[in-house]
Amino acid sequence: MLIGVLLISGCADGFRDRQSREEPAGGQPLSHGADAQGETPAPVTEWTTDLTGQEEPTGEENDGQEADGGYYYGTLTDDGQRMMYMQMLDSMRQMGQDEELACRDEDLIYRIFCAVLADHPELFYVTGYTYARVTQDGEIMHMRFSASYSMSQAEVARCKSGIDEYVETCLSYLPAGQDDYAKIRYLYEYVICNTEYDLQAPENQNICSVFLYGRSVCQGYAKAFQYLCMRAGIDAALVTGRIKESGYGHAWNLVRSNGAYYYVDATWGDASYTMDGGAASSGLPDVNYEYLCVTTEQIERTHEIDMSVAQMPYCTATDDNYYVRGHAFFSSFDEGALDAFFANRVGKYVTFRCETADVYSAYYEYLIGQEHIFDYMDSDAGVSYSDNEETLTFGFWLPESL
Repeated sequence: MLIGVLLISGCADGFRDRQSREEPAGGQPLSHGADAQGETPAPVTEWTTDLTGQEEPTGEENDGQEADGGYYYGTLTDDGQRMMYMQMLDSMRQMGQDEELACRDEDLIYRIFCAVLADHPELFYVTGYTYARVTQDGEIMHMRFSASYSMSQAEVARCKSGIDEYVETCLSYLPAGQDDYAKIRYLYEYVICNTEYDLQAPENQNICSVFLYGRSVCQGYAKAFQYLCMRAGIDAALVTGRIKESGYGHAWNLVRSNGAYYYVDATWGDASYTMDGGAASSGLPDVNYEYLCVTTEQIERTHEIDMSVAQMPYCTATDDNYYVRGHAFFSSFDEGALDAFFANRVGKYVTFRCETADVYSAYYEYLIGQEHIFDYMDSDAGVSYSDNEETLTFGFWLPESL
């Protein structure tokens, strides 16, 4: 992505590369104990208890209650896995210890634990877990699971009070009588406009960073956006993976809008993340819409999805893409369509997306190379712009207007 100012004199000035302030790699974002700087995650503690010669413990069976939503829970096809998921969830909600699991597979325990945390951003106080192998005559009989917590119950209650206040304020302005897309866009803009990207933010791997401190990193943005969607009745899931160019770990979201799946990346929608020095130094608007409701093909140009915990759907719908919904999508070079687009623009900032690289190149040459942008926008300070070859998008604005 490049930004610059096209001056009326005809020379281009002020170009610089997009500066991505990404988090260093350091373990999967869903892993137990991963921290903001990407240091080595805290290991799962394990030990063995030998029951040889002792009476085998008994316990009550799980009541088989359904998980309250959750994309990852929905990917579990085995009754035993679903029961283990519910055991872990119930234990962590109650901040309990020593839950007996009818499972001998340590890798499966880890995957189910990750699935629970991915579905439930409200478990912000859970940082990891320990497990014990319970054996008899050298054979593993079952496992004992205990979650690790970063806060006391009193501290959790205080945080929940602050979170509830934030969420209540946010949802009080949720568009009434609107469709899923309108709600998703509102929540996307709300999180971005009320959060600053900051690697040093406290609690930046959970929702507290956004809701209590207004500063976070990608994991905090994604979990906060997911939580708000869930509270607004929108299906949303946490997605983790890596940024292709750098290899750094990253987190974003999967949403269901009007019956179809899309990807959303609120972190990359925040100018304080995408530009070195923040939006004020670049003149860019606070919100970037390039990653609001995009397809798998679009997200995979820059993101690599981790499917080790669950498979993600292949998203192909475009009806609720930001540019499609806003009639700012061009499938061919068309001067008449461009005239109509600028004639109908609202505000001082305009952005649009092209369907193909060829269409993108044609508009680049026409608007920037041949400076026809001045036919549509003009000021003594010139016209600022951004262009992104990866997303095939343009943005134009008057510097003094922002």
